[in-house]
Amino acid sequence: MVDTLLEVCVDSVASAEAAAEGGAARIELCSALSEGGLTPTLGLLKTIKKRVRIPVFCMVRPRGGPMVYSSAEEEVMLSDARDLKYAGADGLVFGALTSQGNIHIEFCKSFREVAGDMPCTFHRAFDLLDEPLLALDTLIELGFTRILTSGGAVSAIAGTSTLFELHKIAGSRIIIMAGAGVRSSNVAALLAKTGVFECHASARVK
Repeated sequence: MVDTLLEVCVDSVASAEAAAEGGAARIELCSALSEGGLTPTLGLLKTIKKRVRIPVFCMVRPRGGPMVYSSAEEEVMLSDARDLKYAGADGLVFGALTSQGNIHIEFCKSFREVAGDMPCTFHRAFDLLDEPLLALDTLIELGFTRILTSGGAVSAIAGTSTLFELHKIAGSRIIIMAGAGVRSSNVAALLAKTGVFECHASARVK
């Protein structure tokens, strides 16, 4: 029996501390959650690393909007990834597509070279792919350790059938982490219907 794991997305020190105290197993650290999560500052990462004892994965995304990046933006992202790595990040969260809507293989290769042995999550750019099931092998070959996905739907609950297929095909080769609309009220049903054992949530309190 595999233990289930909750990753919580945060953009502040207070939220990181609350997530750790509340039982999160990992933090996804961003800035600007209102934009869907952007690259955090090094100062924020270093401060949180001093205050929590769970792994901190950092988003690498220079702006909101489409996941198609210019050569200048790619340069920024590689530099940010390198800086976050040496500032103590435990992993990186990243995704990039071509203008045709496919995985940007060459840029992903460059990113993985910078990351080295650090685990990398391919984020919900995955949900914008036309053939997500066919993309699994590509991401495995590129060296990603997990995929954050809603199964291509507006929420993970709505995408349970695709999440189930992804998890079944992935096996032990790559982790499928369910995200989007995950709440305490639906997470048990999500785990039961999909078989996944990692979930991602913002865990916000109104």
